[in-house]
Amino acid sequence: MGSLIFEDLDFDPSLHSEIVPLLWQGGTHDDDTIYRGQKRLPSFNDPKPFDAVVTLDSFTLPMGWLVKEMRFGFADGPNESEVYEEVELISNWALHQWNAGQKVLIRCQAGLNRSGLVTGLVLLKSGKSADEVITLIRSARGKHALSNDEFREYLLNWKA
Repeated sequence: MGSLIFEDLDFDPSLHSEIVPLLWQGGTHDDDTIYRGQKRLPSFNDPKPFDAVVTLDSFTLPMGWLVKEMRFGFADGPNESEVYEEVELISNWALHQWNAGQKVLIRCQAGLNRSGLVTGLVLLKSGKSADEVITLIRSARGKHALSNDEFREYLLNWKA
């Protein structure tokens, strides 16, 4: 699938990482964004690496045929409470897909913070502690995952 290039960081995470079985977190390849243009349109016969995808970046092109997708672009920075209400609903959708045995990808642009927030909520709602969630995500995505203080604090202070 390729990897993402972060010139200002000291690592190069894979495009997608499996956090726990069937739950993946990742970013978006530059060629899969509307501002870079896609090489070709998805075909009905393309492989389906995921059953369900949460896309959290507005510039990311939709998934191909026969893949369920929930889309909600929001900023990788300070957000209003309404954004967190939507993020909670989106994490519920992802949790439902994952609990049904679907292979789920939660993706944003870099695959570190927005996707980390939603992946973290899915794992919290499945019964894991906030510390365990952050450790799992960083083990798979690198030390810069959940480097957004606001998102990390949201997970640490989350109550069911």
